[in-house]
Amino acid sequence: MNTETNSTVEPEVGVLIALHVAAAAPLVALTVWFGLVDSPALGEGRCSSCGVESYVIAAHVAAAVWLGAVVAYAAAARRRAREGQTGPGAFTLRALAAVGAYTAACLLWHPLFTPVAAVTLVASFVLFPAAIIWWPLEAVRLWRRPPQTPAATERRLTFALVQAWVGLVALLPAVYSWVWVDRVDWFVF
Repeated sequence: MNTETNSTVEPEVGVLIALHVAAAAPLVALTVWFGLVDSPALGEGRCSSCGVESYVIAAHVAAAVWLGAVVAYAAAARRRAREGQTGPGAFTLRALAAVGAYTAACLLWHPLFTPVAAVTLVASFVLFPAAIIWWPLEAVRLWRRPPQTPAATERRLTFALVQAWVGLVALLPAVYSWVWVDRVDWFVF
């Protein structure tokens, strides 16, 4: 095999594995924490008009910042592989700024999040099982069959970027929506 091709691809395999783990880690952590560890018992700690505690919101905002950083890093790695330039592109930075502005607006006025919450909650019935199956399979694939060419590495980096975006704009809001549904009493008489 060509030594030049291997020297270009091998460092990117570590980046791909790191991106894969980094995109999944906050979602898994939030799901385990708020789904198993810090979930109110049925009928306890629920309020029809309270919403969620501020630490729940803070944890999800921290996860959003983490996933935004993963998106930026994945975009920068793909751009380096594709164009030889460093840093994420202008489109990625504008998109991340838009997501950040929308998140800030939702923090100031909570009803603004309702459409996203409703859509991601419904989509999660497909997205969560797909992610649960796909993440371990992709990890094994990266470990067993790393990309052998720069073109294959670029394709995998594009896929890692898509994974990070899906985590940020679909899976994270869905996790938050499920936590909110779990903590609010729907039937108040």
